[in-house]
Amino acid sequence: MKSNEQDFLKWVDSNIKDLTHKVVALNGATGGIGSSIATYLSYLNNDLILLVRNLKEGNKLKNKLEEQYHNKIQVIYFDYLDKISLANSLLFFKNLAKLDYFFNISGIYHQKYELKHEVEKTYFVNFFSPAFFIKSLLEIHKKTKVIITSSVTSSFNFKHKQELFKNKESFLNCLNKDKNKTHRYGISKHLLFSYLDILRKENNYNIVFAHPGVAVTNLFNKKNKAYNKLFYVFVPQLMRLIFMSSAKGALPILYAASLKIKDEEWVGPRGLFHMWGYPKIYKLNKKMFNETENKKIYELTNEFKDIWKR
Repeated sequence: MKSNEQDFLKWVDSNIKDLTHKVVALNGATGGIGSSIATYLSYLNNDLILLVRNLKEGNKLKNKLEEQYHNKIQVIYFDYLDKISLANSLLFFKNLAKLDYFFNISGIYHQKYELKHEVEKTYFVNFFSPAFFIKSLLEIHKKTKVIITSSVTSSFNFKHKQELFKNKESFLNCLNKDKNKTHRYGISKHLLFSYLDILRKENNYNIVFAHPGVAVTNLFNKKNKAYNKLFYVFVPQLMRLIFMSSAKGALPILYAASLKIKDEEWVGPRGLFHMWGYPKIYKLNKKMFNETENKKIYELTNEFKDIWKR
C-alpha cells in the first residue's frame, strides 16, 4: 500500500468507531470509491457482500482482501439495469439473518443520451432503480443503515417545476428532454435524495448521505462513449494530477456510516468548496429540503413502481 494510503488507514484507526465485525453490503465495489471502501471495511474486520456488475473483477478484489485481511467476503452479480439481478439480490438479502450496513455507491456520470424502459439512462441508474431497490431492501431489513454516495451537484435546482410536478407523464417528459449530461447527473442525485428523505421520515429508516468531493473515479470511463476518444486519453490523466485519490475520496462515505447524522446534514471533504480535505459534517443545501417538492417527487416516483414492465 502507498504511503499516503497508510496515512488514510491511520485516520480510519483514529476516527471510525464501532464499524467492525458487522455485515456490510456495497454495490459499485469494483469502482475506485467502491474498492477503497471495501478495503477499509475489510481492514476493520467486517463481513462483506460485494454487489458487482463485473464478477471477474469482484472475485479478484475478494481474493485480494481475503488474503490481506482474512475476513469473510461474498460476491454477487448486481446491475441496476438488470431486473433479474435485483430480484436475486433481494432474495439473497431476504435469506440473510442480518444486514448492518448497505452502501449505495453505484452510479453513472456523463452518459451518451439513451433511453432504458422509456427513461433516460442516467435517471434510471442513479434514481429510479436505487430508489425502488433500497425501499425493497429496507422492507426486509428495517434496521439496516443505508449510506448514499451522492454528489455536490445534487443541489441542482429543477427547471419548469409546474410542468415537472403536473403528473406522472409530465414528470417523465421533463426528465427525458434534458440533454445536458451534467444537469441530468445532478438532478438524478437530487431526485434520489428527495425520494429517500421522505422514505426515511415516513418509516423511521436510518438513511444518511455523503459525497467524495473531487476524487479520481471511474465515472469518466471510456466505455460510456459520451465523448470522443481524445477526451478519454487526456481527461482521466488530468484528473489524476489535479484531484485527490479515490482512497481519500472514500473516507467521507465511510465516516458517514460511523456517525449519527441529522436529516439536514451530510458528510463531505473539508477545504475549498468541500472538495479535497478529510471528512467533515456539513449542512445540506436548503434547496434539497423543500418538503412540498420532496413529497411530490416521492408520490410521482412511486407511480413508476412497475417501471421494469414498461
